[in-house]
Amino acid sequence: MIESKLTLDIITETLKGEKYEEQITKQLEHLEEVEYEHTDTGLLIFIEYRKAAKEFWLTDKQLYETFGEAEHELSKVALINSDQNIHAETSVHFKNGLIERVEIWNTLGDYPEEDLKTWEVKRID
Repeated sequence: MIESKLTLDIITETLKGEKYEEQITKQLEHLEEVEYEHTDTGLLIFIEYRKAAKEFWLTDKQLYETFGEAEHELSKVALINSDQNIHAETSVHFKNGLIERVEIWNTLGDYPEEDLKTWEVKRID
């Protein structure tokens, strides 16, 4: 299961209102963060799934209905922490119908290596 509240907040807010929100949300209890890669301005959170998650994967048809010909990613929320000068774009990426990673890119400069203690996720669409 995904342990990070920040990761969960980004994913769940991103999924709100999506056609397959309920189905994708059911994947979450079968996913876990396996690697974090810090860049100067962001953070990549890599996610792997346990076998049971495949029960909730998006089919090719569902992926096409959700993304069309575009990349399989949703970018619908910003991550904000004014105290640490963070206003970041976020995206949730899918591979083979399952959530594969979350990306955070701070538009205001550097992104801290230590975990954020407070934040706000805000819809941008």
